[in-house]
Amino acid sequence: MRPDTDRSLVELVLGGDRFAFGDLIDRHRAESLEFAARIVGPADAEDVVQEALLAAFLGLHRLRDLDRFRAWLYGIVLNFCKTRLRLRNRGPMIDGFGGLDLGRLSLEEIEPPPDVIFETKQLHLLVLAAVDELPATQRDTVRSHYLDGLTLNEIAMISGSPIGTVKARLHHARSRLRAVLLAKLGQFSRQERQGEVFMIEVTVRDVLLRAPRAGDAKWLAQGKDYKLGLMRVILLKERSGERVYPIWVAAVEGDYIAMLLEKLSIVRPTPWDLTVQLLDFGAMKIDRVAVTALRNNIYYATISVQAPGGSHEMDARPSDAISLALLTGAPIFVAPEAFKATEIENSAGAVPKLEEANNKAVAAGIAQPEQYDSVEMEWRSYRSLPRDHPEWLKPSS
Repeated sequence: MRPDTDRSLVELVLGGDRFAFGDLIDRHRAESLEFAARIVGPADAEDVVQEALLAAFLGLHRLRDLDRFRAWLYGIVLNFCKTRLRLRNRGPMIDGFGGLDLGRLSLEEIEPPPDVIFETKQLHLLVLAAVDELPATQRDTVRSHYLDGLTLNEIAMISGSPIGTVKARLHHARSRLRAVLLAKLGQFSRQERQGEVFMIEVTVRDVLLRAPRAGDAKWLAQGKDYKLGLMRVILLKERSGERVYPIWVAAVEGDYIAMLLEKLSIVRPTPWDLTVQLLDFGAMKIDRVAVTALRNNIYYATISVQAPGGSHEMDARPSDAISLALLTGAPIFVAPEAFKATEIENSAGAVPKLEEANNKAVAAGIAQPEQYDSVEMEWRSYRSLPRDHPEWLKPSS
């Protein structure tokens, strides 16, 4: 009885049983033909798959993960498909008199004007350069989808990644490419082109919270003395200007960021402290963090990590990304389109803007007015409040 797993069959082939490769062909040939036909068409799919299977048999010893034979084979099929497409793109060449002939068409008839050729080449190089700047996983996804014409399901199958991960990579890649290309094409001001990948570099300016207009409310107070609102607003100020970008976060995350600004720490390590320690143990470093989008009142962010195996980017909550940036000294960026969505002219205008937004939300019934003992609340900086001194708090070293 023949084994029923790819790993077992590959082990048999590597052990000298060449007939076992026939079982692998029977198992994957139909899907490989369908996969190739989507890229090069049914007419060429048979030749492509035949070449790919031969290459797979000859190079089977280079397969590192025997359980991934299927994905590895699809990668080989994809490479042969790319080669076939490149040969097609050479144009209407035909054999004639021992060489290549263009038939009866002249070069003037089939080529666009020189100025169009130049502009197209320049734009092509610009786009390729922007794609090359993407993290490896995003770059491969963009090339597979837009250059090779693969569907997201096909990319997921080849890369061995969940379809949701592929969609996320493509989304972040498009956002980054848009910012880079618009900046290079002059759609943003010179100030906005400063910093990495043409995003706006920012610093954490302040943390705002809701507190009674009058009373003895304290920052970091607990129990019955806690008279603060349940949300915090992180003010990110552009490094090269005065504009600020507000981000709404929960009280715990906002207070922790304020503590980092004040160089305070908790006696026991927080999840963010633990994350930094794990990065150190793994010889990894956070290169940068970025707030990438604001959609449906939800903020999105990414963290770029330099690891021994290369650079990687992961999704994160902005509060987590900002906390890790403050702990490690990594630069913080905001995507231009996200910044423009809610930017405030300067830090002094932040409280009036937030008060205006809060009053509109209450009037529209979206939010409830916050009161403690019938005391009216207002937006204030945490620095304006007296500080409590709980036992779990200590100055950072």
